[in-house]
Amino acid sequence: MRILSIIGVCFICFIYSVTSFSNTPKTTFLLNPQEALTQQSICWFEDKRYSEGAIILMADVRVICTAKTPSHNNSPLTWLMLNEQNEIIYPSAPKTIRVN
Repeated sequence: MRILSIIGVCFICFIYSVTSFSNTPKTTFLLNPQEALTQQSICWFEDKRYSEGAIILMADVRVICTAKTPSHNNSPLTWLMLNEQNEIIYPSAPKTIRVN
C-alpha cells in the first residue's frame, strides 16, 4: 500500500510538471544578438533606437543623442539637452577634493 501511494504521488508530480511547462510564455528577442554586435552606439527612448545626432522632444525639452564626453573617441552615447541656439548643454563636472 505504501509503495502504491509513493508511485501515485510521483505520477501526480510528473503530470503536474509536464503541464506547467506548456503554460510558460514563449520568449521573444527584442534585439537580434547578431545585430547588437554589429551596431554602432545608439540611444534609446520609448523602446526605439536612435542614432547619433537624432533630436527629439522629451517632456517639452529638446534633446540630442550625442557622445557623453566628446573628447573621447569611444564615448557612449547619451541624451543631452539643447538650448535655444541649438547648442549642446553639457553637464557640469562634479567638484573634487584633492588631498596631498
